[in-house]
Amino acid sequence: MSTFPTDFQKVVDFLKYYDVNVMIDSVSCYIKTDDEQTICIHHNYNLEKNGLITLLHEAGHVLQNNVGGVYEHYKNVDDMEKPKEYNMYQFINELDAWNRGQELIELLDLNVDSKRYHKQREEALLTYYV
Repeated sequence: MSTFPTDFQKVVDFLKYYDVNVMIDSVSCYIKTDDEQTICIHHNYNLEKNGLITLLHEAGHVLQNNVGGVYEHYKNVDDMEKPKEYNMYQFINELDAWNRGQELIELLDLNVDSKRYHKQREEALLTYYV
């Protein structure tokens, strides 16, 4: 029995393969510890629109973890000594997660408006340029 809208549930089911829990919370994020992985989606999000897109982005981060940690490289740069490098790698990491999330749309045959996806992605990526 599905507890979420159909396309959102498809992503939740896909994430079960990676032992990722999805929950509705007061923030949107991906949390990985030694014991578990959780994606939180903000409770004010529409799970058929911006909530689904956010879930896809966070799922992109899950998929990054399964390629050897290459995309976590920015976390190894001391941001006090090399802030430009840190910011660059952080941006690359985020862009990659968005791209992986977009690939899931086709893989899982989801009904996601591509213009809405690109708009939400651009708005999120622009936050890295203050």
